[in-house]
Amino acid sequence: MKLKAHERALLIYVPATVLFVAFVAVCVQAGTPWPWSRVVHEDGQHTLLGTIFYFEHATRELLLDAALALATAGAVRCFYPPAQSSGGQGIARMRIVTGVAVAVSLALILGGTAYVNAFGPYYGAEARGQAILDNLAQYPTRPGAPFVWGAHWRYHLIERFTEILLVFAAAGLLWLRDGRPVPDSGRHPAGLYVGALAVFLAATLVFGVSAEPFGDPRFLGHQLRELVTHVLVTLPLALGTCLALARKFGGSSPGARSPLPAWPIYAAAAVALVCGAYVLIASAMLKAQTYGQTTSLAALLFPHFFEHSLGYAFTSALAGFLYLLPGRKG
Repeated sequence: MKLKAHERALLIYVPATVLFVAFVAVCVQAGTPWPWSRVVHEDGQHTLLGTIFYFEHATRELLLDAALALATAGAVRCFYPPAQSSGGQGIARMRIVTGVAVAVSLALILGGTAYVNAFGPYYGAEARGQAILDNLAQYPTRPGAPFVWGAHWRYHLIERFTEILLVFAAAGLLWLRDGRPVPDSGRHPAGLYVGALAVFLAATLVFGVSAEPFGDPRFLGHQLRELVTHVLVTLPLALGTCLALARKFGGSSPGARSPLPAWPIYAAAAVALVCGAYVLIASAMLKAQTYGQTTSLAALLFPHFFEHSLGYAFTSALAGFLYLLPGRKG
């Protein structure tokens, strides 16, 4: 079964429209309909192509994107698990396809980071792997900022927690709209989503907890921009990937209505809205925009959609692969 009309509108047309509008805005900002070689990034260094293939940024986003992918796959598996009676060979082939997509995107991100830094002025050829390690350790935040363990993870703390809750709420609301179908196994496996929450909590403890994400205008402003980008593009694409797989490989008992309570869906949505509202209001009150690398709102927002291009592919592919993992029988 293909995605329904409202699902295509939310999960495909919305992110496509956002990226089109962002590209037009970048063209206006660059003063040309061909802005690929023009510097458009807020740091005043990266062209549009350099922003799309900003390998170091994609590397330090890997752990955050993996957590979101795990939460997305877990949320969809909870409401639309793969059917035990669906074709095993079809699922196996699609699992290979999504696994290859994950491997290719991961190799491109890490290989690009190693290559750029091997021939760049910062690390030198003798330490080409150091850039990968530094970014995975969440040291860098913005050019010129000191390297601090876990700083980049804290740069995203509230924002990523909001999206992890929001993807559960979105999948649940789609399930409610479908009439609460019962999986053919009779079970709503929540283990993968609970695992995503546990991974996020563990990483937060490892990288350190501080007051910065809640009160520092630089952190709040960054989280607000990330929230806009991921809610409008990353999350719909990853959720759409998993839901498309669920429509093909999922199954439900005809005419049955699941007794699964709806309150966790509404609770997740409510907490996500509260967190998002806090980031928005706190950013406005503390004038977070003035702490950006540029004071132009357009320059801060529109090129940023392309800064996550590699992450869109990685997160969607990983979410699809995780959704198709074999589940427990019985």
